[in-house]
Order: sequence, then structure tokens, then C-alpha cells
Amino acid sequence: MKTKIFPVYLVVLCLALWRLPAAGDTGAHCFVAESGTGIIYDYAMNGTRVIYATNTGQPFGLAFDSTNNLFVANRNGYIYKIEPNKSISTFASPLNGPSGLAVDSSNNLFVGFFANGYIFEYAPDGTRTVFGQEPAQDGYYNFGKPAGLAFNRAGTLFATDEYWGCLFKGVPYLTFAAAPGGPWGLAFDSRGNLFVAASLNGRIYKYANLGGTPSTAYTTFATNMTQPTGLAFDSNDNLFVADYTAGKIYKYDTNGVQTVFVSGLQYPTAVAFFPASQPAAPPPLAASRAAGSVIISWQNTGSYTLQQNDNLTNPNGWTTNGDTITSANGTNSITISLPTGNQFFRLSK
Repeated sequence: MKTKIFPVYLVVLCLALWRLPAAGDTGAHCFVAESGTGIIYDYAMNGTRVIYATNTGQPFGLAFDSTNNLFVANRNGYIYKIEPNKSISTFASPLNGPSGLAVDSSNNLFVGFFANGYIFEYAPDGTRTVFGQEPAQDGYYNFGKPAGLAFNRAGTLFATDEYWGCLFKGVPYLTFAAAPGGPWGLAFDSRGNLFVAASLNGRIYKYANLGGTPSTAYTTFATNMTQPTGLAFDSNDNLFVADYTAGKIYKYDTNGVQTVFVSGLQYPTAVAFFPASQPAAPPPLAASRAAGSVIISWQNTGSYTLQQNDNLTNPNGWTTNGDTITSANGTNSITISLPTGNQFFRLSK
């Protein structure tokens, strides 16, 4: 489901929340790192698979760049680059337990290191710079462990700290939010909500998008897993979760309903999807006030359904708006009475 949320508050205060790209947003194939064998599998959505790469050691992180090169973090100290033709090469050999991976909009690769808490930035040519370090919080040089990295659409990097149980935002020196239970993988859905896997208590936490950045408070999205590690969303906002100990990949729909996508794996750690197949974002919504009414409008660039909700904390509260849509000069619009409380709108396809 592709959506864009637009709230209307009391009078005319309006804020558009842009659709954020899912971390590892999809296509028709799900890529899975199996750390027990060093194999990277390519799964079609019907569950059939082929081997995409072998001999990757202990793969603990996956990330695609914009040209579908797949980067693999081998915890034994290597970062591999797998090109679309499946040729594999060593991109870097930094030691120090590379784990979390993320790629920014300029195809720079960011790597989190378990051994010393550093996050390094690698340019496409392999040049390395220090992005930051998750600090020791006990005075004994027990640095953080950045197991998961992800960018939001604004280009801000978020990182988990598996050792101390927290999240970092931007240059990782100050803690952004608590994340108990050994936070590992993280991913953004299309609406900018941040999801985090708690590897020690078998849960997935959700940090709701508040005006373009995740809340610092979480709710529990899913439970009853053994040891969830890697996360990734497909283009329909289905969440795929690697359960390391159970040897399974779970699929959660937008209502949190769980199904088993695949099972029988040997310690899966990470999942990823082709970014090139990410769907186009819906057009932005706009609001204007006219004689006690509010006009909600958007460009007619495709077949979208306008939905509304009066409480963003209720993910099941979205309903289709039934007002008459007026189309003129390439723009669709509806007119509603001035709301007496919060009213949020989004486009869905």
C-alpha cells in the first residue's frame, strides 16, 4: 500500500508527512542471508528460491545500492559486493566485526562495527571515513554495537545499539530513544514509521512517525518470535523478519498478522529487497480554508483512494473518505466541513 498522510488540525494548521522509502523497499524477490552456511538466497514471493551467492562467511548485514549491487557484511571482517550479474568481490576488509549496513541516496555505504561501536562511511570507490561512534556508557570502554542501520527519506541515519539497548539518530553520540531487549535490525515503512527488532525478547517495536521523524516512545508491533534480527519492508508495507534461532522468515501485513514466509533455514540474519523497484510516491496533499470549510486537493497522477483517520495511534482506523471528488485542470479535491478535532488524510493505492 502506497500512502501519504495529511493531517488537518482544528482550524487550518496543516502538515504533510511525505512518504518515506522503506528500508530495502521491494520488488518481486526477497534476499536472505543465512549465517550458518554463508549462502545468500533469492526468494520469489511464492517461496521458491535460488542461490544468489555462496562463501560469504558469516553474513550479518545486507544492503542494496541504487544500481542493485548487493553489499554483504561478513562478521569475520569482510564486506562483499555482489553485482547484478552475481559476480562477487571484496569491497573492503575492515575487520572489527562489520554488521549493520545501509546505503544513502548517493550510494555511500555505511557500516556498523560490533567490536568498537564505530560507524564508517564508504564512498562508492571504497574510500573510508569515520561517521561516528556509539559511545561506551559505563566508563569501561564497552562501546555500543551498531547491529542495524537505516536511513529515512530526509537522509538521517538511525542505528541500533544492541549492547546498551537504545537507538541513535544522526551522528551517533547522543541516545535518541530507548529500545530494550537487544535491538538489532531496523527498517522504515512507507509512512515513515520506524520498526526495530528486539533480538533478546522476541519482539518488534514501532516508533510512530511524528511530523517526519520517529517518536522517541515505542509500541509493541509483534511478539512471540525467538530471536528476530534483520528487518525489511516490501512495496506493500509487509514487514519481513529474519528469526535467527527459529530458522524462519516471518511476514507481517500492515495489521500485524503473521505468516511464515520460509522456514528450515540455518541461522538467517538479514533480509533485503531490490530498491530499484520502489513504487513512485503518491502526490502531496494540500489544504486550504474557504468559508467554514476545508478543501483537500492533490494532483491527479494516478488511481489513488483518499483515506481518513482521526487518531494516528490507531493503525486500523483508516477508512475511505466518501465525499464527492471534484476533478478540474489535473487536480482532484474534496470539500469538508471545518473539523472540530484532528483529522488525518492519506492517499492509498
